[in-house]
Amino acid sequence: MKEKGTRWMIVSALILAAISFSAAEAATITVGAEGCDYASIQAAVDRANPGDTISVQSGTYRENVVVEKALILRGADSGSGKPLVDGKGTGSVVTLSADGIALEGFVIKNAGFGKAGIEIKSDKNQILNNLVTENRWYGVSLFDSDENVISGNVVSNNKYGIWIPAGSDGNRITKNEFSKNANDNAVDAGTNQWYENVYDDLKEGETSYRIPGGSNVDNDPKAFELETTGDDDGSSTITVKITIPTPIIGS
Repeated sequence: MKEKGTRWMIVSALILAAISFSAAEAATITVGAEGCDYASIQAAVDRANPGDTISVQSGTYRENVVVEKALILRGADSGSGKPLVDGKGTGSVVTLSADGIALEGFVIKNAGFGKAGIEIKSDKNQILNNLVTENRWYGVSLFDSDENVISGNVVSNNKYGIWIPAGSDGNRITKNEFSKNANDNAVDAGTNQWYENVYDDLKEGETSYRIPGGSNVDNDPKAFELETTGDDDGSSTITVKITIPTPIIGS
């Protein structure tokens, strides 16, 4: 009995040491114009190890970022708003090609023809609290990509808001805002979960929103809040109030 207990203590100690070593290895890499580890997001991604966090400061980054490791990419408002990643009108702006990536807190715009602001080609990623706008084709696209969480994003002024062809299943699209996308706010031919998203084309009185492209339905859609302001003469101005919900990571 004593020998078994000693052996178990040794195994437990080795497991704890391995966990502690992994935690110690994860690093935070900073990106920004001054005083940071790198000036380019892609340079930081290339040199990072799986599990690292890349913290990107406010500023404009004109690059196309390809992520092929399980990393956390987080925009940090260092004084002038969310960092802007500008794809320069060519290719997808950010491409996620590894499983388990988190992308949070960016403005993503100016993808090229037929491409996306955020192109997802992998599984179990989290896309949270981004503004995806003014991309020539897709705001967000998924291809053979399963079990992703897409939550709390504003997707506006693209040709298509989000595009999901057949073969991408088990994704959760929740608490996003879709507006002013030229063709469709959403197209989904897969089997995915939609709930509590906000749509600018939700008709008054409707309690569900059919997602074009397949049989998916958002059964708890939200409409934009309209605010009426005006003087005593009865004139009014209708404005759209947009708020970015804060999702619970991993929910």
